[in-house]
Amino acid sequence: MLEVQTPPGKLSLISPQVMNRLEERLREPQGFKSYSQIQQWLNQEFRIVVAYKTVHKIVRYKLNAKLKVPRPSSIKAKPEAQEAFKKTCHR
Repeated sequence: MLEVQTPPGKLSLISPQVMNRLEERLREPQGFKSYSQIQQWLNQEFRIVVAYKTVHKIVRYKLNAKLKVPRPSSIKAKPEAQEAFKKTCHR
C-alpha cells in the first residue's frame, strides 16, 4: 500500500546517453541533412535500429532540433538586387 507504483509502458529504444550524444551531434555546424542519415548514424555508432517516424518524433519534438538544410535559392536571383534590398528594407 505504501509502495510507489510506476505506470507500465514501453521503454525507449534510445538510452539517455545515446540521446545526449545525438543532441550534441545535432548542435554541430555540419549536423545531419536528413532523418535517414540520423537512422544510419544510430545504426553504425550504437547498433540501434529505429524507425524513420520514431527518429523524426525524437529529433523534432523531444529534442526540439531541426535539420541543417539550407533553403533553396532561385537561379534567377541577382546578388546585387538582393544586397540593395537588404540595405533599403525597413526592419
